[in-house]
Amino acid sequence: MNFHFSSKKNTSKLKSKSIILLSCFNVIDSNSAGEHRIKLYIKSLLLHKDLEKVYLYHRGNAWTFFKNGLVEVECGLNLRSLQHKEKEANTFIYPSTNVTLEIFYLVYLKMLTSRKVFLELNEVRKYSVTLAEKRNTLLKIIKNFLSRIQDFIIRYYDGIITISDNISLYYSKRNSNILQIPILSDIPDCINAPIEYVSGTPFVITFTGTVNIKKENLDVLIEAISKIAVANVNLHLYGKIDSYNHNELKKLIELYQVEDRVFYKGAVAQNQLVDLYKQAHLLILPRGNTKQNRYGFSTKLAEYMVSGRPTLVTNVSDNGKYIVDQENGFIVEPDSADAFVHKIRYIHHNYNNICALISHNALQTAKENFDYKLYTDDLATFLLD
Repeated sequence: MNFHFSSKKNTSKLKSKSIILLSCFNVIDSNSAGEHRIKLYIKSLLLHKDLEKVYLYHRGNAWTFFKNGLVEVECGLNLRSLQHKEKEANTFIYPSTNVTLEIFYLVYLKMLTSRKVFLELNEVRKYSVTLAEKRNTLLKIIKNFLSRIQDFIIRYYDGIITISDNISLYYSKRNSNILQIPILSDIPDCINAPIEYVSGTPFVITFTGTVNIKKENLDVLIEAISKIAVANVNLHLYGKIDSYNHNELKKLIELYQVEDRVFYKGAVAQNQLVDLYKQAHLLILPRGNTKQNRYGFSTKLAEYMVSGRPTLVTNVSDNGKYIVDQENGFIVEPDSADAFVHKIRYIHHNYNNICALISHNALQTAKENFDYKLYTDDLATFLLD
């Protein structure tokens, strides 16, 4: 079943010249994947000839984005005032892991204002379990209850935007008006030139994102690093990490005796990633085959594929839809340390012969599938027509 609209030019005029993008969490200067995706949505929408502005609203603050790049900020503005100001604007909700707020927004917008309301779904929330919920049975019960409510009320949205095939299929039984937009990328003008690996020097494998041991399958990856006979293969981890995962990471490093090969390098800002990728030989997304990962789709893949460096991923979610092993990246079955070992050994041994071509092919794949400019007409028509 294919939920992805074709990118055909739509010549009809939009019914509204603005849209309200309602975020359930702070996405301004949050240095998060959600912030990156929302900003690419805004850039994509503003490319449409009929759309004049996009509002981004979060808890009393509204940012107005215009075609010319200007951004106006209004503080202390309630949602009702914003809607009164833009009487014909539809609303697009970008969710957080806490579904309570999006449930409230749906009830308010549909029952009290009769607005058209759309929702982004980038995970199946009942499969997204936080550390706090694992430790607290009551929180887990509440989360399951709210997730069931969310599953039920999906039918009342005027449409939903999904990020992967599995999410589209899961929610298609509840809402048939689906637009699938995959992970998005802002293709940079300047791509990192291929790097040559010098034998005997550190071969750097880089992971970026939230450092969550279980979700990202880092325990299996660290085990693999310990099994690789080549002593100078190093793993660098960049991203936010909580105290629990930091302690678990230290335990794993000690358990597998890789103190000189696995390094947590701290969090980095989005604008530092290009230079960070330049220092790496291989970028990695080692996610395991959990229900959460099966339905989600890591937005990091889009960044990796325009970095000028080859990428190694596991075959979960839509990764296998876009990555062809040894053509535009590398892919292994999830949850196998031995699979990582064999593939990393191969990449390390053949690096200088394959790096440039694979990185070039990855960039082409990103241009053909993840460039935010590809989705302007579909996105604007879906949300506003």
